[in-house]
Amino acid sequence: MTYQNEEEQVQALKDWVKENGRAVIAGLVIGVALIGGYRYWNNWQKTQSEQASLLYVQVMTAVVSNDQKQAATVGQQMIENYSGTPYAALSAMLLAGLATQQQDYPAAVARLQWVLDNSSDEGFQHVARLRLARVLVAEGKLDEALALLNKPEVAGFASLNFELRGDVLAQQNKAEAAATAYRKALADLKMDAQRRKLLEMKLNSLVVKTTAGDAA
Repeated sequence: MTYQNEEEQVQALKDWVKENGRAVIAGLVIGVALIGGYRYWNNWQKTQSEQASLLYVQVMTAVVSNDQKQAATVGQQMIENYSGTPYAALSAMLLAGLATQQQDYPAAVARLQWVLDNSSDEGFQHVARLRLARVLVAEGKLDEALALLNKPEVAGFASLNFELRGDVLAQQNKAEAAATAYRKALADLKMDAQRRKLLEMKLNSLVVKTTAGDAA
């Protein structure tokens, strides 16, 4: 539209503001609110993370000092109040380790299951799954442990998964299946020499048993 003079331009602007002013103001308010909310959320997350990290230090200190009561108290506080942080999963795994040392396997299972159910970190979940499988093995629940280990392997953990699977199968006297699992574990070219030697010893012991069984 072409305006004849400046007064027409001013009047047109006034009319536009009259028609659209509320929408513009509402948009600005929403924009400011979103920016403010985003900053609040970031600050809240930062505060949560900082508080959780300090509490995690207390959990670790209690564990190192073998102060089981303090570790359990602070660790539970962490899990209840900071469950959305990685420190909660780490604390739960520390508490599971303490419970395993005391042979309190149900408590260890509960802590590790909490990590599986609540942690969004795939790495934490797989570490918890491996540890839970070991606890189940300690309880003599070999079938449950094996079922847990039959989950898809996470990159970087496949070799450990196969090794533990081989350990369980060996205890079940399934030598051939155990040997297959150990060979898959040995396919990891990045493992250190000490662990490779141990795996080869496990595999060789199975080969000897299998050969002896065939000869009999």
